[in-house]
Amino acid sequence: MGNATAICSDKTGTLTENRMTVTHCYLGDLGPQNRLPPSLPPALLRLLGDGISLNTTANLDKGSQDGREDAEEGGVGVGQNGLPSLGSSSSRLPSFLPSRLPSLLSSLSKPPVKILGNKTEGALLLFVDAYNVDYDKVRENYRGSIQYNPFSSKRKKMSVLVPEGEGGGKQRVLYVKGAAELILASCTHICGAEDGKSKPLDAEKRKELEEYITTLAKQSLRTMSLAHRSIDPASLSKGKAAGFGEGGGGGVDLDELEEGLTLDAIVGITDPLRPEVSEAVRACQKAGIMVRMVTGDNVETAKAIARQCGILTSCGTVMEGPAFRALTPKQLDVVLPSLQVLARSSPDDKHTLVARLNGTLPEDQAEWEKAHPGKSWERERDGLLPGYLEEWAVSRGGVGEVVGVTGDGTNDAPALRVADVGLSMGLSGTEVAKEASDIVIMDDNFASIVKAVLWGRGVFDNIRKFLQFQLTVNVVALTITFLSAVSGYDPPLNAVMMLWVNLIMDTMGALALGTEAPTPNLLVRRPYKRNASLISRTMWRNILVQSGYQIIVLVLLLLRANDVLAFEGWWVHRPGASLPAPIEMGSTRHMTLIFNAFVFCQIFNEFNARSLGDDVNILRGLEKNPVFIGIIFFTVVVQWVVVQFGGEFTKTAPLSAEEWRATVLLGMCAIPLGVAMRYLPVSENPDDFGGTAESGFENVEPSGDAKQALAQAPALYHVHHHGARRRAQVWRWLGVLFQLSVLLVVPVLVGICVKDPERCQSLGNFLDFYKF
Repeated sequence: MGNATAICSDKTGTLTENRMTVTHCYLGDLGPQNRLPPSLPPALLRLLGDGISLNTTANLDKGSQDGREDAEEGGVGVGQNGLPSLGSSSSRLPSFLPSRLPSLLSSLSKPPVKILGNKTEGALLLFVDAYNVDYDKVRENYRGSIQYNPFSSKRKKMSVLVPEGEGGGKQRVLYVKGAAELILASCTHICGAEDGKSKPLDAEKRKELEEYITTLAKQSLRTMSLAHRSIDPASLSKGKAAGFGEGGGGGVDLDELEEGLTLDAIVGITDPLRPEVSEAVRACQKAGIMVRMVTGDNVETAKAIARQCGILTSCGTVMEGPAFRALTPKQLDVVLPSLQVLARSSPDDKHTLVARLNGTLPEDQAEWEKAHPGKSWERERDGLLPGYLEEWAVSRGGVGEVVGVTGDGTNDAPALRVADVGLSMGLSGTEVAKEASDIVIMDDNFASIVKAVLWGRGVFDNIRKFLQFQLTVNVVALTITFLSAVSGYDPPLNAVMMLWVNLIMDTMGALALGTEAPTPNLLVRRPYKRNASLISRTMWRNILVQSGYQIIVLVLLLLRANDVLAFEGWWVHRPGASLPAPIEMGSTRHMTLIFNAFVFCQIFNEFNARSLGDDVNILRGLEKNPVFIGIIFFTVVVQWVVVQFGGEFTKTAPLSAEEWRATVLLGMCAIPLGVAMRYLPVSENPDDFGGTAESGFENVEPSGDAKQALAQAPALYHVHHHGARRRAQVWRWLGVLFQLSVLLVVPVLVGICVKDPERCQSLGNFLDFYKF
């Protein structure tokens, strides 16, 4: 997930709160209602009450007493006059509701109602419940005589066929609800509110209704139409599309009946945007991740929500499912860089989009024909989505994007499986979707996806830090062992020493560097491509510089130990004390010195390994990683025990204080060297990065040259970011050098003055002693 370059997200429940409430409506021939009326004409109320009660599967739980808990789980309260409200406090209401529903402000005394099932259907049930319609009683009256044609993401509607009137007469009524513009297109009449009779729907009224739907959609409202049709049983034809529900209804094909409908109402349902979504989307864009909204909602609703949360930019492309499906693979490749919203889409559209992005396509003719039964490979392979692997590799360069996809329904399972990272919803997701996904988002919140990206990048970087550290250890250990052998000495690192070094390198190093917590800075770089090198150019620089330094030091200790450790000239030696005996080349003491210097080089280089790039502050965030500090402390203590008390078991000889100081100081030099090497002019390989530069979300035009413009954005972004980072590091470098100087010089001066107070009586005595 850390290297995801694209996220295809649902709208409802992921970007929005999934708190559905009816706030606008167009009731029959009464026209648009700026606020929900206190009462409805009986004829219209009966049609709406029966249609919504029978043509929904959700339920309302009115028995809850814990209003706060229910509100957090999607509960909806009921205010004065039975009108719906969003929670137990007016502070939870959207800003536009007081003007629409002034009665909400006067009383919120009734306990919240919890929606069980689909939240959109729950909002419709609350709408009729506000007018004292008992949906349970309506369902009971028609039990055993109902035929369902359930909702599907392809049809965007649901219908139910019941006897007209309670008790089961011969006349039948078909109630239909679904996407507002689709249902309206099937309507030829509009309901008379006072008498419930159908009136012809002329062109002028149809245009008014279409404009009303567009107006609601532009206000980020989900629009739905409710319609019915009275049917003579003699006109019913037997069909193979079977009955659903308890009664079966005689097996009538309801698809054939969903035409010539009478429009009862158009409702606008609000679903507030999650407050943290805009910032989360912005964080993804800064991280080079293209966020796309894939929704089944009206295109205007989708555009409004996408603009609010920052997904849709001024140069972004919006498409609807039918237009998307009509494209050829090559045409889609031109659109993809700027495609940000896909509305009125089906799960198949989501699957097609993901497969085209990451290249999970049929590899040969047999797989293509299995995916497209009845189609000709020879004639149609280049014209049908999502395409095939050979064609895709030529069109998109053979390197697919890393795609994360959200889904909550059973129909989303195919898209979740072909995605690189499938993200299912823990609250609203089905078990099938959860099984098909890789990660379950427990709170259904898009902001949690950003956390997954952050932690994914953190884990990826920690692995690279460990590799950087381990390769340095291996290169140095192998080199010094080889040079020792060809120089006629025994290996300076015997079997027991090697076991201890491996413990530092593998177990301890992995724990110390693998427990680094991710930082927000990880979200300001673009993701790495699939084929990016695991070891970057800056990592190679760090490895080679540190390895070179350590090899030089250890080779000098191996061949010229007495010259390197000329203790009479070392500042660590206290005047007047006896000098240590010369080192016998190849002796246990000689090998112990090399071993100790080698280990402390690794200990201090472990601090350098915490930074993969050019950040000179290698101590940044160290206080947040107590595991790292504990491991360093443990390693130093055990190293001291091994050297001083290992004896015959470890083949080591105890070292004097001067020898300890010298070997530790040689290892400590790895830190200032690590600071200095980060100013060697080494830049990252721009071909390693995928995704889209932040500026690209605004500046890439959806034209035929879109791919070329997008390809130029990463390099421009890299140069700008690299230069700004260099300037900032100059000041950080000076600060770090000052800190290191204080840490190294002050303890030494204090130690000198404690041991020889006369030397520190005056600055002149001090400088004269050292012949300045």
